[in-house]
Amino acid sequence: MDASPNEEGMVEGLSFENALEKLEGLVEKLEKGNLTLDESLETFEQGMKFARVCSQKLSKAESRIEQLVLENGELRAKPFTDG
Repeated sequence: MDASPNEEGMVEGLSFENALEKLEGLVEKLEKGNLTLDESLETFEQGMKFARVCSQKLSKAESRIEQLVLENGELRAKPFTDG
């Protein structure tokens, strides 16, 4: 079952902490083993969406941290550049 664009936006708009909490709940649900195959697949797909959100948020945070450099004894934000 595909999520609607509105549902996708809601998942993307979650904070890292909320997405991680949802992901942990889905993992716990899968680990219990009480789901049918179809339910397991749907739960797995949902979990992958939350995992992707967590990964994107962590990457963005990492980029922001890498932009901070020590200049003349002060931390200053510097534009992020690839390479």
